[in-house]
Amino acid sequence: MFRVRDPDRALKTVRLLRYGMSLLFLVLAVVRPETWLFLGLALFAFLMARTGYCPLVRRP
Repeated sequence: MFRVRDPDRALKTVRLLRYGMSLLFLVLAVVRPETWLFLGLALFAFLMARTGYCPLVRRP
């Protein structure tokens, strides 16, 4: 686990990064032939962002 000065800010940053990854995977699902793979990855990243799951940052 990482110790950070402001865990809430770190978790918010991780959440925004995962939403961005989800959007990127959706774009790749439209462009690339591996549609189901990228749709699954987009769903996985979206659900991880929604739940706030991050085992590396200790919550307050």
